[in-house]
Amino acid sequence: MNQRADKWLHHVRVFKTRTLATQACAKGNVMIGGQTVKASRELKPGDVLDVVRGDLRLTLRVIAFSPQRLGAPRVPEFSEDLTPVECYQKAAELRRERALITPKEHEIVAKPDKKQLRELRKFWEEQQD
Repeated sequence: MNQRADKWLHHVRVFKTRTLATQACAKGNVMIGGQTVKASRELKPGDVLDVVRGDLRLTLRVIAFSPQRLGAPRVPEFSEDLTPVECYQKAAELRRERALITPKEHEIVAKPDKKQLRELRKFWEEQQD
């Protein structure tokens, strides 16, 4: 039994949606033996995929296929993770660095919170005096 690459990647929880898996294939972020994989490519047991997902480069071996998306505890029955631990550590480090550089979403919002409003009112009152 074979299964499409995008379906398998979604079913083993590499991507949150099948659409994201299809887009990753279209961008060239999924490869087998250095060759990019189309979303419709039929995978067979034993195939080794290199998947780039953000800062993380995963190496996965296809073990079996599932007719539906799996719960996280069952994923090892269908795929083997061959990704070196260093890759996970490097990706986590890059995420931490990026979090320090970029402001958080709630800090970007144009509307001030209560504390900032109090400070603004105090500032305006001082300016009027």
